[in-house]
Amino acid sequence: MKKRLDKRGYFFLIDSILALGVLAVGAFLIFTFYVSVPSKEEPSILSDDLMDFFANNKIKDVNNEYVSLGGTLWETEGQPGGICNGEELTVNGETTLLQQVAIFYEKSQGDTGNSCYFDPDNEDLIERFIGSLVTNTLPLQYKFEFVLKDQLLGDQLLYPIYATPQGQKDHLDSKNAANVLIPSKKIVYGILDEQTGDMFGPYTAEVLVWQ
Repeated sequence: MKKRLDKRGYFFLIDSILALGVLAVGAFLIFTFYVSVPSKEEPSILSDDLMDFFANNKIKDVNNEYVSLGGTLWETEGQPGGICNGEELTVNGETTLLQQVAIFYEKSQGDTGNSCYFDPDNEDLIERFIGSLVTNTLPLQYKFEFVLKDQLLGDQLLYPIYATPQGQKDHLDSKNAANVLIPSKKIVYGILDEQTGDMFGPYTAEVLVWQ
């Protein structure tokens, strides 16, 4: 009788091990599936996070060698060899990052505008400004773009600017192939010149992230 119990116990142990093995494999496969399939909400969350960063942080509060008060943007980009050679680049520490983007765009418009601030076909100050703030902030598998909606001129792609048509094509192909495209939007406006009272905006800024 004792041997029969031992034998039954042995087979019960084997069954238990096999059952646990099946459960472990099943759990692993489910985990792998969820990790490998991108969440539809994640790009939207990243878009909101980036937009909130630009809209809620002021120049004075940012720790960035290029953008911060006294940064190389304000010290060197208006000097010989800078991208805006001859321009007087002044900064108000109370200005938000999003407002500063819109200010640069405003300074590129009109008869007296300078394309060093924004040029849809070449590197410009806006691209350097945005790029210095977002580099290495997104996972490598994600792409993003920053658009300003101008009521007169339509959508203006501020970032990224591609040096070659192929780079632009690859960007658009990736965007068109994305399963989820949910932009984050903010209205941006403010005072361009406190002495004259000139205003900029309102513009609709849009951040779009996709995988």
